Amino acid sequence: MSNEEIKNPKRKLKSDDDEKWSQLSREQIIQRCQQLEKHVEQLRNTIVKKKGKESNEKKTKTMRPFDFSKQPKRHIFLKFFYLGWEYHGFVVQETTSETVEDFLFGALMKTRLIEQRATSNYHRCGRTDRGDTEELDYVHMLNGVLPNSIRCVAWASVPDGKSARFDCISRSYRYYFPKANLDLDRIRQAAADLVGTHDFRNFCKLDITNSEPTFIRRIDNVTVEQLNSGHDLNSKNSGYEMCELLVHGSGFLWHQIRCVVAILISIGQGKEDASLVRMLLDIEKYPCTPNYQIASELPLVLFDCQFDGVDWICDQASLRITICHLQRHWASFQIRATMTKAMLDNLENQISDKQQLPILGQLSIVDTDSNSLLGYNNTRRDYQPILTRPVRESVEAKVEKFQNKKTKLETTDEINQSD
Repeated sequence: MSNEEIKNPKRKLKSDDDEKWSQLSREQIIQRCQQLEKHVEQLRNTIVKKKGKESNEKKTKTMRPFDFSKQPKRHIFLKFFYLGWEYHGFVVQETTSETVEDFLFGALMKTRLIEQRATSNYHRCGRTDRGDTEELDYVHMLNGVLPNSIRCVAWASVPDGKSARFDCISRSYRYYFPKANLDLDRIRQAAADLVGTHDFRNFCKLDITNSEPTFIRRIDNVTVEQLNSGHDLNSKNSGYEMCELLVHGSGFLWHQIRCVVAILISIGQGKEDASLVRMLLDIEKYPCTPNYQIASELPLVLFDCQFDGVDWICDQASLRITICHLQRHWASFQIRATMTKAMLDNLENQISDKQQLPILGQLSIVDTDSNSLLGYNNTRRDYQPILTRPVRESVEAKVEKFQNKKTKLETTDEINQSD
């Protein structure tokens, strides 16, 4: 057997295919392969999702017919909380059915509060009796069919056209982290520079799908507090106390809080000066973002959204039931944390030289590898100050590249369709 035969054991492509691929550049071939891989993954998840829908359809076939045309409709807001780590994000995705919205819409349809997702318009869903009849108990109805880790806690009647997204006047995020070896005073000093209206392009993941993106946002308040909880106070190592970062503002960019946390943590460690926040907000001097790893998504909570003219209705009985559900979750997690802490205490007592005792901060809330999550230091390489690192492309360059790529893809698709 010749060397040529060994190198090419597979059957050659047909001549037409061979000619078609040979006309593409290396970048175009890589791009097409990535598209095909993504398409295969989408098809796999669509099959899984379809099976789940077929299963749900079989269950709903036994439900009694319901004439939505005879029911009055109203526009309402619903307030939920959920334990996000059990789901693949909040927003519905093509590649999975395990998102919070999938379960929410499933519950809304099962309780006949909406007919179908396509016609609900998301904001215009709901039915109620009018006149002297009693209000429907939306909270109780939805919680009866939702998973325990997703709970509806309140509802409000609002005017038609009011949007939960665009009419939100402010949002509050909370981020939780262990104190470890952090200097909280330095973090507070740096966080104070975030307050006000600024261009936060150096504190976010750039979304350049809009040809004229804006990164101007207003932050009204930032606080950093050390929390007091039972097993933290009994800890022999002061690094185990938990802390909370609270950020209140009018609106936020993609990954903005996680970027802010990453910068504040590096300042709290003493690796960066407290002036770093102020310097990164100076886009005249620093128009391009230095390379740095954003913080973990796990401790991030969208805690509250504020609206003008919205009066939330909370049913006391439903609240008591929801509190019971949360207490069970809390007890389960607290027991696990306490057991883990007891193991740590036992092992730490066996270390003779306390100077060699690992510091909690040697884990990493910033690194994304599987061995790190809730600490801060990266001991694998020497630390390079953020402002001396290579920078990412400018916003203008990324927008131009995105538009060029979009044009090329559209041209390629037109060529493929003509073939």
